[in-house]
Amino acid sequence: MGSKGRPAYVPTVDLGKFVYCWFIVYFHFYLKDPARFSGGKYAVEFFVLAAGVFFFQKLDKKADSPAKAILRRFFRFFPWALTGYVFALLVIRLAIDHASLRQVVKLLSGDVWEILLVKMNGMNNGQGLLNSPAWTLSSMLLAETLLILCFSFCRKAFVGVLLPASLILGFGYWGVTDRLGVSNWLGLVTFGTFRVWLIYCCAYYCFQLCVRLRRVPFNRRGALALTGLEILCHLTAVLVMLHEKPSRYWQWCALLFFFTAAAIEMSGRSLLDAALQKCARLTRFLGAVSMSVYLVHWPVIRYFQYLYPDADAFYAHVGAATLAISLCALGHYFVTTGLIRLWRAAAPKLAAVFIRSKNTCGA
Repeated sequence: MGSKGRPAYVPTVDLGKFVYCWFIVYFHFYLKDPARFSGGKYAVEFFVLAAGVFFFQKLDKKADSPAKAILRRFFRFFPWALTGYVFALLVIRLAIDHASLRQVVKLLSGDVWEILLVKMNGMNNGQGLLNSPAWTLSSMLLAETLLILCFSFCRKAFVGVLLPASLILGFGYWGVTDRLGVSNWLGLVTFGTFRVWLIYCCAYYCFQLCVRLRRVPFNRRGALALTGLEILCHLTAVLVMLHEKPSRYWQWCALLFFFTAAAIEMSGRSLLDAALQKCARLTRFLGAVSMSVYLVHWPVIRYFQYLYPDADAFYAHVGAATLAISLCALGHYFVTTGLIRLWRAAAPKLAAVFIRSKNTCGA
């Protein structure tokens, strides 16, 4: 256990992220065949809910000023979003559109706001959302920025009024995504922020439940019962996703099961965590690489759709697509983490050079 009884590491969450990211992959793969994996889209809720609980754990410590906390979250998301954007750009523009490398460079040298708001990975109706997962990171950053400001300047009003009002009013519109969503980067981020905001509001209550579970002294039988409930919630959520119905209540059920399982896991009361601590290095890696799977899978799927326009031929290559997504995700993960390590090593040296040159100019 970490400080204040928090679990130092929660391997079940990372393992869950890796398993559920493939539900999202196959939902997008069988997008035109609703009979298969139609509920896979609900797996996004587990990712956002887990991120929200960790977010509130850090926010509860009050270690950083609002500006510093926002900057930390920006630099947490930005490297992954940037490399995901570059990967999608290369796959779509070079492999599908057969653009030359010069044309790709010309695109990047254009108006940055036009790229971000209009041409972001070709995110418009004509290009068919070439890397739709990228907007999830933008939505999470915007939602977290709003939450940091709310907690810093009006926490009581947020917890007492805005948070419950958001859930009561927001979930009423949960099932009308087709009417709320607009198929471009700005429209998706607007709706995505609304969706992430609602799940983060749920995550706040999940965080509070975790805190209370940590204070309850459970014996062996109690811990076994909680672990059994955690497993049951995950299995039921999987059944809900595999047998999804076009109803907002179906999505609420999936979120409720994720909520219960996450609260047990992040309270440190799950016996599965103790068992998985022996392979913590593996689960950490799987949890981290799940982000890469999420960011690269859509461009790879679009490439296979380009290769096999016939639906039967396309579905027949699900194994090849899975292998390609896995290899691309590993490449994306190692490239991104390598760039992050380089930046962390170079940043202090660059800062020192900047300060030295500033002092020299001042003298």
